[in-house]
Amino acid sequence: MAPGVRAVSTPSPDRVSDDLVELLTVTQRRVAAGVAGVLAEDGATLDGYRLLRALAGAGGRSMGELVAALHLPAPTLTRLVDAAVDGALAYRLPDPGDGRKVVVHLSDVGRTRLTRLEALVRAHEAALAESLGGGRVEALVRALTDLAG
Repeated sequence: MAPGVRAVSTPSPDRVSDDLVELLTVTQRRVAAGVAGVLAEDGATLDGYRLLRALAGAGGRSMGELVAALHLPAPTLTRLVDAAVDGALAYRLPDPGDGRKVVVHLSDVGRTRLTRLEALVRAHEAALAESLGGGRVEALVRALTDLAG
């Protein structure tokens, strides 16, 4: 190396940056991959699970409401809803306030399926909490809730 030139250290590819955006991105992808793996063992996808959850708390939701709630592009959501309808997990009805729109509802079969998937996700989250420590996970959930709100 030439005199007066300092070596620039490059971060190890295994080291995660301390940049907030990078930390959130890496963490989200790792956690989502873990949950997706658990769901895949039962033949479900993460987005399919999220759709069922979004439908569970309401008396039906329009496609626009689902796009906003799930942060998915409309064509992706349409494919998810089509698959849920084909699998008898959900059904569509005309919007009573605007017959040009449809409202997607969770079926009884979908509600049963969601109960099973939620149990799998809770077990995965419990294992994660045990490895990290419950207090740390609770603090993380509080912080992310504040950040998302």
